[in-house]
Amino acid sequence: MLAALVLAGILAAPLGTAALLLGTGHPRRTTGAWPTTRRFMAAVVGTAVLGAIVAVAMRLLGVTEHNTIAGVAGLVAGSLIWLPVTRRWNARGHLCWATSIFLFAVYLVYVLEWTFYSHLGPASEAGGVLLWFFELFAAILASAYLWEICDAIGSETWRRRVAPATTAQLPAVRDLPFVSLHVPAHNEPPDMVIDTLRKLLWLDYPSYEIILIDDNTDDESLWRPVERWCREHEVKFAHLEDWPGYKSGALNYALRQMTDERAEIIGVVDSDYQLDRDFLRRCAPLFAEPWVGFTQAPQDYRGWERARYYRRLYYSYAYFFAVSQPSRNERDGAIFAGTMGLIRRVALEQLGGWDEWCITEDAELSLRLLRAGWTGWHVDHSYGKGIMPLTFEALKGQRYRWCFGGIQILRMHWRSMLPGRVTKENHLTTGQRWAYLSGAIQWYGDVLGLVFLVFLLAGAINLATGGGELFRKLTAFLVATVPVLVLLGLVRAVALLRRGTGASWRDAIGAFFIWQSTSVVVARASILGLFAKKAAFLRTPKTSERAKWWEALRANWAESTLALLGFAGIAAALTKATELAGPLLAGLLLFPTLGMAAAPFNSWAAQRAALPPDLQEVRTMEWKRSQRRQTLARVGAAGGLVTVMGVVIAAVALFLAPGRHPVQTPNLVVPPAPTASATPSPTPSPTPSPTRSPTPTPTPTPTPTPSSTATPTPTPTPSPSPTSSPTASP
Repeated sequence: MLAALVLAGILAAPLGTAALLLGTGHPRRTTGAWPTTRRFMAAVVGTAVLGAIVAVAMRLLGVTEHNTIAGVAGLVAGSLIWLPVTRRWNARGHLCWATSIFLFAVYLVYVLEWTFYSHLGPASEAGGVLLWFFELFAAILASAYLWEICDAIGSETWRRRVAPATTAQLPAVRDLPFVSLHVPAHNEPPDMVIDTLRKLLWLDYPSYEIILIDDNTDDESLWRPVERWCREHEVKFAHLEDWPGYKSGALNYALRQMTDERAEIIGVVDSDYQLDRDFLRRCAPLFAEPWVGFTQAPQDYRGWERARYYRRLYYSYAYFFAVSQPSRNERDGAIFAGTMGLIRRVALEQLGGWDEWCITEDAELSLRLLRAGWTGWHVDHSYGKGIMPLTFEALKGQRYRWCFGGIQILRMHWRSMLPGRVTKENHLTTGQRWAYLSGAIQWYGDVLGLVFLVFLLAGAINLATGGGELFRKLTAFLVATVPVLVLLGLVRAVALLRRGTGASWRDAIGAFFIWQSTSVVVARASILGLFAKKAAFLRTPKTSERAKWWEALRANWAESTLALLGFAGIAAALTKATELAGPLLAGLLLFPTLGMAAAPFNSWAAQRAALPPDLQEVRTMEWKRSQRRQTLARVGAAGGLVTVMGVVIAAVALFLAPGRHPVQTPNLVVPPAPTASATPSPTPSPTPSPTRSPTPTPTPTPTPTPSSTATPTPTPTPSPSPTSSPTASP
């Protein structure tokens, strides 16, 4: 009976995914009684049709009538119970979600039972149970990713979506709030910073000021030209030396020491961003509702069109703001991502300003704002463009900081994210808690990837030396289910990247492997974030400004070593090509091995990619900045060494588990077994909270040089503090 359920899931899940990704068009009217009824009936009819197709397929495969009825009945029941949850989605989104979750559930039950039924001995059973717990966690992560995918593509109604048409229809506000724009900078090219400030002076808005905070720049030739320009154009300027608190320390200084007392809204703009003239005109009116605490427009980038690597990197960034943020926004769980965001000043001061212990201070602030009862808006339209990390090593450092900061937030605020009722101290709803909790734990998907690599390498070593199955006897169900889970996750992620960002199939796949190529860095940060109080800069080995291919290997030696181990494991598995386990393990190892090999390739591609002259200067600055961090070289090297040695030692230890066992299959007839991963592989989802993180020292010695404000007479509007957790639509 259980095997029949697994087979039904194997057949249904690809059909559900195909229905979601291949479907086109939306009905003209999506709200009201009739569209709701139509969606419900379409989901019921779609479930019945899918059940009939699965039944025919099972009978053609020789499955008995009794088992066919049991499998289809379980599939239909598993689909119908989700109807209340997926009522905003069309039938295609419902079927994709319901069939995939059904396959996750029946697979986990089946594989746990089979682990004990295999009778491989106590050591192997213990390893099999441990592997099952990792698979369970992977299934939870995959479900979080899947929800965002189905929500982005399958939703017909958006209750909180703030599109350009929405902001254009906002009622005219006579007294626009005074806005203070804070621009933090650290070791940036002065011409780039001045271009940013010049764009800010051109904003079409009646009452605002600009504050440039130069945070611990150690080269006077970089900040002195900016200071002169600010003085000439009446922009407030401060240079801070040895100032503590990361980027948030500089922002707190600007808030408490330099911000005009008339300011009601605080804006954050990174020093590389060039804003559209109507940014404040479109976003500031959203604060007309007194309980709005923050707004966040998408982060966007320029200069990426010419080179293939930068196109793929751009699309990998676009995923979060095109898919994750709109889905989170529906539950009022969007994050404040720093630049291109606005915050109500009274809310910020009520919470004590920016927290200086966290290197992703922006995302941490939005959690505290929502917990205090304020609401936030994600705005769909892009109103400014900045510069992406232009070297792969800078990208790895950014991902390291994002992950470390995300785990800091999880470690500090995990109690607030757990399910529970709304209280006076914690106004977070269930949807908001899940948005932040799932966003934090998703960082551990890269740790799971390394864990599964360990199990696969152990299996390959054992097979090549004449051993049998280490943890479970292979069955046709294991060989058939896991490829479906892995390939569906890959196809869904790549297809959604393509549909959400407009990328070609080739660029979407490349963007996916950019995520994979930073997995070692993210895994390291997610572990250190649980214990370390402060994050050091990620140190990568030296490369020349025009990197050679061997320098790319050296700069990413941990990933390169793991890729070599992966290829060695594939070769070892193929020594038993005539056995079922040999090609299976080789196929399992191919995907993570390619992900590791993508790191040196991306490093080389980034250094050689064509850029406009101004961005070439920025890339040179990134390279020089990385060379200054010599004192942390041993930290990065030790982290990479621990990662590689940990994988090798764990694989050898698992290999030592005894096992020479024949392959067994149950009596139920099943389809042919393709090759793929031995465990469900969740699709990674970037959750950015970008921030620049200079290494502070404890003695503050600010040297501010403020100038007069470049703003007309303000027209303030009172902003009372909310006493509950209201919801509203702009």
